Amino acid sequence: MDHLELQALATELGLQFDEFSSLVFGQIDGYTLYIEPTEQRKQYRICFSVKAGDAFTAPNAFDDLIKNSEVLTGSQMNHYKLVLYAKAKTNQALAQAVQEALIFFKERGFVNVCEQSGEPGQIDVYQLGGNILILSRKSFESLSSGLSLENQIYDNQKESIVGGIVGAFVGSLIGGAVILLIAQMNYVAVAGGLAMGYCTVKGYELLGKKLSKAGIAISIVFMVLVTFLVNQFDYALLLVRKYPDANVFDAFSVVNESIFNGIIPDNYWFNLILLYVFTGAGAFGAIRNALSTQTQRFATRQL
Repeated sequence: MDHLELQALATELGLQFDEFSSLVFGQIDGYTLYIEPTEQRKQYRICFSVKAGDAFTAPNAFDDLIKNSEVLTGSQMNHYKLVLYAKAKTNQALAQAVQEALIFFKERGFVNVCEQSGEPGQIDVYQLGGNILILSRKSFESLSSGLSLENQIYDNQKESIVGGIVGAFVGSLIGGAVILLIAQMNYVAVAGGLAMGYCTVKGYELLGKKLSKAGIAISIVFMVLVTFLVNQFDYALLLVRKYPDANVFDAFSVVNESIFNGIIPDNYWFNLILLYVFTGAGAFGAIRNALSTQTQRFATRQL
């Protein structure tokens, strides 16, 4: 969903649109909420923070709301934070889902509260790092102080290039195993690239202590190399299936010798390029998310 569609949705619901986080947020009838699109087209998360009485709300407390709605498809309760999942083809349908939730809250005695403390009062939507929270000002200030300390600790860590290289190598092997598994089913998929990108970058960050531009570059090098090796192993496994007495490592050597001596299997370059295209598309998404997480790490603000 692009920004123009989200702005139209905000206007339809009488809410605000935050361009930086791509969220629709605000208050309706005294209930603070925000709406974000999911990865699936025309599917959304509608988030509130509510309670009825002094105890935490049971996870099944909203089953009747979901069952009687044509738009809402599920719910998830974490302490006071309620996430309603909606599948809506139009803004009007999504507005209907919001109204159904508000009516349900009023009928069942749910009140608007801070998701951290459970206390009512002036409740707004805040960003803390990569998280969007429904909080009181007091809770926001407390949590943002803790986040600032975490960020200082992260920034003061010395990056270990050697550790990062080891982590990226191990992560790329895990991602490569996923790609090879998909390839053995005669498929190439962006999902394999996502796995490769996430595992490699995360591996670098975990053992390198922090993620830098150098870490991204090193991770990309490993992705390129391991993807090539995956393609070679895929052909080696084809040889093993054709000649059961051979082992995969001997077959791998044969494939490499053949390629470097100019004996190229049919469709070799096409398959390799296709693998790089799909892996690159998935890895690009994973790297973009990693960079976005780094950028948002320091964000503390009221929407």
